[in-house]
Amino acid sequence: MATFFDSIPEDSDLYSIPQVFRKLTPISPLKTGQKAPLFGLHRQRAIGQYITWQTDYSKTVHLHDWLQTGPLVVAFYSAGWSGYGNRYLQKLTRLYAHIQENGGTLLVLSPDSLESLQTLVEQHDLPFTIAQDVDNQIAAKFGVYSTEDPVWNLIAGITEDVPYPALFVVAPNRQIQFSYADRNFTEIFPAGELLHHINGQQTALLSLAA
Repeated sequence: MATFFDSIPEDSDLYSIPQVFRKLTPISPLKTGQKAPLFGLHRQRAIGQYITWQTDYSKTVHLHDWLQTGPLVVAFYSAGWSGYGNRYLQKLTRLYAHIQENGGTLLVLSPDSLESLQTLVEQHDLPFTIAQDVDNQIAAKFGVYSTEDPVWNLIAGITEDVPYPALFVVAPNRQIQFSYADRNFTEIFPAGELLHHINGQQTALLSLAA
């Protein structure tokens, strides 16, 4: 399952370094079994796919809108991760087709400006929805961003206020079926395990509909 995600060669632009700053409270990503937090996104802050079952005059797309057709993969990304971010985006792009095949949807959230996200979508022809998470508000709800545990305090080469790389599989009942955060920027990408949980959710939905 993991063969189509062979690691892309690492570069040396990011690396972990010990710090002697004041004691900080580490991030606490939501875990499997917990409920995903409710959130809404203004349509003008989302680039890519649109939620077709929403009425055209509705300005906000909510979590339950994405969950109407199956499980949702929520991914957090930032161009502020430099080379790591480029490789992470490539892996998400390859993963997206497999998420669709297994009945899921992908939503990528980023604190980056709308202008930079629009450029990113155009340059890489991204097939999934990427939306602006203003001030990392949604990332904080998922436990992958905190002012008490900033990425720039752990990883050299990052100076911006960004979330930690993270992936969540959210079932239609809002329960988190899979949770992963790359706190040390190891570049481990759990594609096979993530798809396994999406496939399990789709199988459950089909059995309920039978």
